[in-house]
Amino acid sequence: MLVTIRDVAARAQVSVSTASRILSNSTKEKFTDATRAKVLQASVELGYRPNFAARALASGETRIIAAIFPRVHDTPFTALALLQIMSGIEAYCSDNGYHMLISSPKMVDGVLDPNFISLLSGGYLDGAIIDGHSNIATIMEFVEQVNLRTVIIGQHPHTHYLRSDNREGGRLMMCHLLERGHQNIGLISVPDITERLIGAQLAAEEHGIAFDSLPKEVGDFSGESGAIAARKLIDTCPDLTAIIAFNDRMAMGAINQLQSMGYSVPEQISVVGYDDLPRSRDFTPPLTTINHHLDEWGGLAMEMLHKLMRGEDPDPIILKPKLIVRESTAALFS
Repeated sequence: MLVTIRDVAARAQVSVSTASRILSNSTKEKFTDATRAKVLQASVELGYRPNFAARALASGETRIIAAIFPRVHDTPFTALALLQIMSGIEAYCSDNGYHMLISSPKMVDGVLDPNFISLLSGGYLDGAIIDGHSNIATIMEFVEQVNLRTVIIGQHPHTHYLRSDNREGGRLMMCHLLERGHQNIGLISVPDITERLIGAQLAAEEHGIAFDSLPKEVGDFSGESGAIAARKLIDTCPDLTAIIAFNDRMAMGAINQLQSMGYSVPEQISVVGYDDLPRSRDFTPPLTTINHHLDEWGGLAMEMLHKLMRGEDPDPIILKPKLIVRESTAALFS
């Protein structure tokens, strides 16, 4: 026999509306822990299975949010920074009765995966949080066609966005090294973080350093690419005293490579990273880096999206980075 919400309410000795709100994890109503426990226990004892499709038809919402991380250099499951963001999104969803769907679309010859297009256009989503640190113009064309409420994290232009002041972060990295006497500085960048590069350039020029003359290599956010770039930098400029890597994984890869080549960090070469990943604190040596509040991104973006879905018009958010000085950098003594 099919168990209904009325059966659950009767077993728990509460009203049908109370049972329905508790089982839908509604945050609009406040219930005592004892009442929630009675309803949840009754649903388990009776084997109640809510009909989410019917609920969506009745309410006009699915309570499903897409966390979209385009597959450019990494999937969201290998990029540690993205995992921190996803964790914040999921925590907010769990606390507010939403469900998170993770999507990592890829493009082949400039064409989006048709399954991803079906996801966007199928009326399945109440909203989306999209990683805009790469070129997502093609994705946004479809998002705008279906009028999906969206928050962008990163630099892609949009009305509702959350981002770090990457230019300031790049400036802080360069200033930290220049103020400690370093001038022979190599850089490991990636194509999608030009604001950090611009910030480093501004700081160098303020200190009278010809930025264009500084050696540069390009990585792909991975530790392996940081190691390859560090070797190339040393091979072409053996007098380097410092390296800026525009994320922690590349910085740690660079340090591993330098140590394998016989260089001592920071005694011979200082290295600074970006992200302040948890691992950077326990690395050897602990990594000097830029903290741009990654642990807050997911929750703040989801709070912004929640306001959008309630018909509000939330302000965009720009988070201020800060320099975290640890043991991978030291003053240069001549």
